[in-house]
Amino acid sequence: MKKIIKNLAFLITASLSIAAIAQPQDTVGFKYDVVVSNPLAVVAAFDKYRSGAAGTNSDVVVTLHQYLANGTSPATHAVTVAYSSPQVMDAALAAQATSPEWAVFQLELRRASEIFSSTMWRSLGLNAGNSDVQNAPMAAGNWVYVNVDDPAAYAAAWQEWVDAEASEDSQFALIAIAADGADGATHAVINTARSPGAQFAQRNDQTAFTKFRKSVSGIREVKERVRLVKVKSW
Repeated sequence: MKKIIKNLAFLITASLSIAAIAQPQDTVGFKYDVVVSNPLAVVAAFDKYRSGAAGTNSDVVVTLHQYLANGTSPATHAVTVAYSSPQVMDAALAAQATSPEWAVFQLELRRASEIFSSTMWRSLGLNAGNSDVQNAPMAAGNWVYVNVDDPAAYAAAWQEWVDAEASEDSQFALIAIAADGADGATHAVINTARSPGAQFAQRNDQTAFTKFRKSVSGIREVKERVRLVKVKSW
């Protein structure tokens, strides 16, 4: 089992929805699985920091999610951070290194939570469906992490499926995993609905989904499946 990281060092910005959804290809970011002992205190810390001068940055989106199902992982929540470009990420990380407000924010988070694991990702610019779905108050995600042997073939098959499946009530995104420790995923498939219950809606095109699964069965291995619901975005 992965060790819980004692130093809660979120690389957010001098300013976890996976804001990669419906983002341009330059978008990069992090996802942190977190063991939260005081959810209200975590939300309050983000509210305080993101509303201050040091934490305000429209080029960075931060989302706190609560896990609904994540197997045996002790993580209770996930934080996703999306930077509009690698340059924005670099500037944010440099600024936060000398920010007194950032230091206070980190202290407040350490009192209420611990990081369990972390992932770096980048957008491929591949998506389908209604991007407004992620703004729903209880937007729910079905995240599937996969190890892909042929990324180009997988992406083409995935895009064909989601183009047939997408509707006004769903949003799909395929992102690349740049690093995830020893987990071994190369990509994440993110399916978002307006609520946890809406995730169980009948597929619009079962034939397209069956074709997709058959076409990628020999080039991908599913590493993990999790379900989450959005708590708040900043």
